[in-house]
Amino acid sequence: MFFIGWFFLLHIGIDKNPYYVSSKNCKECHEHFYAAWNDTLHPKQFRPVTVPGDILGNFDSEDPALTFKKEDVGFVIGNKWEQVYVIKIDNEYYPLPAKWLINKKMWVPYKAKEWHKTPMSRKCNGCHTTGFNPDTLEFNEFGIGCEACHGAGSIHVQNQHKHKSFLCSVCHQSNTEYQEDIITSVSSSVCGQCHNRGTNIPQDASGESQFAFPVRYVPGDDINKYFKQITVEDDTKENYLWGNGLSKNRHQEFSDWENSKHAQALELVQEQFREDWGDLRDECLECHSTDYRFAAKKNKQNVHSAQHGITCVACHDSHGFDKLSSVNSGTLDRCGGCHIDSMSFRTFQKRQPHYPCPKGRASCTNCHMPFIGKTGGEFSIRSHTFSVIPPRETVKYGIPNSCQNGKCHGNKSIEWAIREFDKFYSAPRQ
Repeated sequence: MFFIGWFFLLHIGIDKNPYYVSSKNCKECHEHFYAAWNDTLHPKQFRPVTVPGDILGNFDSEDPALTFKKEDVGFVIGNKWEQVYVIKIDNEYYPLPAKWLINKKMWVPYKAKEWHKTPMSRKCNGCHTTGFNPDTLEFNEFGIGCEACHGAGSIHVQNQHKHKSFLCSVCHQSNTEYQEDIITSVSSSVCGQCHNRGTNIPQDASGESQFAFPVRYVPGDDINKYFKQITVEDDTKENYLWGNGLSKNRHQEFSDWENSKHAQALELVQEQFREDWGDLRDECLECHSTDYRFAAKKNKQNVHSAQHGITCVACHDSHGFDKLSSVNSGTLDRCGGCHIDSMSFRTFQKRQPHYPCPKGRASCTNCHMPFIGKTGGEFSIRSHTFSVIPPRETVKYGIPNSCQNGKCHGNKSIEWAIREFDKFYSAPRQ
């Protein structure tokens, strides 16, 4: 009886249903990751004003767009391109009717006539907070915290405490339970829950309220089960997509990526590999599968078991370490590891350089990821289809093209760009 009582005493407070515990609880064991993440834009996506420096806008301005006072601002969204200011009224958050463009140092109207009809609990909080509950409209943490990508962390924290406790470690000695109690997924759906635009898909027969973000999504699952992305047909005012379907507005990178060869990299090598290319080996997945690339050596996938192509984390580190590492040292280093062979082969086939610019004057991203999306009042968001956008697309859809938008040839006419593009590539690309 003593041991039974002792067992129950030790397990008081242990909850098998995961709940959100906030990023601060991750810091104890993951201090290096926490410090790097805390220096990214993610935790700054929505936060209370705590010091005067949190507010970047010029409230001494006489701009007619500025119709509220600095004292009205309780919270801020953003820190790099623009800042939206937020007020809390009757337990609901609302964006105030002007935003500050940081680089341009100017005010512009923001939902000026409808700000009071834009409750953030329906429009924003699923992606600007962590642990959002669609039933109560409450959340656990301001900004995009650890659990937004790794799932609710309470069981992971409990298990770590058990692992450190002598009394608990008598029974809990297996490392397996500590590896399976938190989500670590390389799926682009993890990023796509927020770098996306559309409406939620109700997850039960009762019909859920409409949100401008997915609800009840669990990181690692397929985001398309929870979210309907906006289409060209939906975008009747042409605010979000160009006529060719590419993104023209912020936080829509997932839809572009989903239509890219990167997303299809695994599928293409599995289904279209030709015998004259040699043997299809698991090592090929180093450039065709992110789950293979990131797996420990003893847990490597093979060409049949791999699940993902080249996903977001192959190039981006949400913890912020890419600011310090070679992954941010230059696009040729980042892209060339996988593309240098194909670039060299095509150069040999065509008997001409891969691109027409002088050596060192253009990077991979200038041509393959031109700035096509606006935020902060300027084109500052790159295309994530990784396809060259010919000048003819500008004439047809108004979209910025690869030749004139990657800080190259902006002083030339569109006619010149079309002529030079066609001259180098022999025929128009439609």
